[in-house]
Amino acid sequence: MNRVQLKKLSYDEVAKCSRCGFCLPSCPIYLVLKTEPASPRGRNAITRALIEGRLDWSKDIEKTIFRCLGCGACTAACFPSVKTRDVVLKDRECLVNEGFYPKIAEKLAGYLETEHNISNEDNEERGDWQELLGDLPEHYFEKKRADVVYFVGCVASFFPMAQKIPASMVRIMEHAGMDFTVLGGAEWCCGYPLMGAGRPEKMATLMEHNLQKVKNTGAKQIIFTCPSCYHTWKNFYRTDVEILSASEMMSRLIHEKSLRFSSLPTTVTYHDPCDLGRNSGVFEPPREVLKAIPGVQLVELPNNRETCTCCGGGGNLEMVDPELSGQVAQMKIDEILTTGADTVVSSCQQCLRTIASRVRRKKISLKVKDLTELVAEALC
Repeated sequence: MNRVQLKKLSYDEVAKCSRCGFCLPSCPIYLVLKTEPASPRGRNAITRALIEGRLDWSKDIEKTIFRCLGCGACTAACFPSVKTRDVVLKDRECLVNEGFYPKIAEKLAGYLETEHNISNEDNEERGDWQELLGDLPEHYFEKKRADVVYFVGCVASFFPMAQKIPASMVRIMEHAGMDFTVLGGAEWCCGYPLMGAGRPEKMATLMEHNLQKVKNTGAKQIIFTCPSCYHTWKNFYRTDVEILSASEMMSRLIHEKSLRFSSLPTTVTYHDPCDLGRNSGVFEPPREVLKAIPGVQLVELPNNRETCTCCGGGGNLEMVDPELSGQVAQMKIDEILTTGADTVVSSCQQCLRTIASRVRRKKISLKVKDLTELVAEALC
C-alpha cells in the first residue's frame, strides 16, 4: 500500500478528527505512556501528515503505530466516531511496504504460511488440549460430519494456560447433547494476526482453507471461544453457516433448558473482550449466562460494555512490546480489584492469559477464569 492508497482509504476518516481529546482517557496506551503520539488523536494527526506529505515514514512512526491495541475504545468515546483502529491497520500495511515494521511481524507471517498457527508448532498438535479431558471418544471429537463446528483458535490450542477453555467448551457441548466436531490439525489460523501485522493480503489462503474444511463437515453452525476468530469470521469470511460466539450459544442453550447448573457461590466481575464486546456488539449474552448460574453474584466494573478497558493483549502488542502490554494489564487489574470480586471472568483466551500472567507474576489475590470454565464448573 502506498501514500495514494492510504489517502483514498483513510483521509476522510482522519479529517473528521477535531483533536478535542475526548479519546485520551479511553486509550490504555496513552494512559500508560502519556505522550501525544501514543494517543488516538496523535495517530490520526500522524496519518494525516503522512498523506499530505508533511511527514515521511520512519522508525518513530513504526513505534507508535505498532503500539496500538486496536481495542476501539477511542471510537466509542469519539463524537464523530473516527475509526482510528481501521486507520492504524492501514498505516501498518504502509509501514510494512516501506520496510518499517517489527521483525516479529515478518516471523509471524512466516509461521502462518508454513505451520498455519501463530506458535510455529506442528499444526497436528492443535488437539493437545484433549489430554485435559480424561476419557476420550474414539473420534477424539474430530468427526467427519456434524451439525456444529467448534473453531478452537491458535491461542487456546497451543498455550497451556488457555487450553482449559476448549476442554471446558467440549464438556458444555457434551452436557447439552450437541452434535459437534473440531477440525484438529485441519484447522488453520483464522488470519486475524496478519491484519495486526500489516499483512492482510496473506489471509486469503487461510480463509479459503478454513471455509472448505467447515463446508466438508456439513455443519450448520460454527462456534468460537476466541473473540478475534469470531470477529474475523463475521466480518471477513463469506459463509452461509451461522456464526456464534460461545456466550451466544450458551445463552441460547440456557433458554432452551439444555444446561443444568448446581449452585456456585462466588462474586465475579465481567471483563468485556474488545473483539467480542465493543468491536462485535456482544455484551448481554455473557451476562445472561453468569446470571443463570445459582450463587453467582455479578458486580460490574466501573468501565464496562462499550467503555471496558482492554487487558493489554490486543493488536499483537504482547509480541511487539511485552513490557507495555504488562503495564496495561496491571492498570486493568487495579480496576478489577476495586469491585471487591473474588474472580474476574472473561470470554477470551488472550484476556485470560494476559490478566492471569500478570496476577501470577505480581502475586495478586485474584482468580481469573474464562466464562466456559465457570459454566463447566457449575454443570450438574
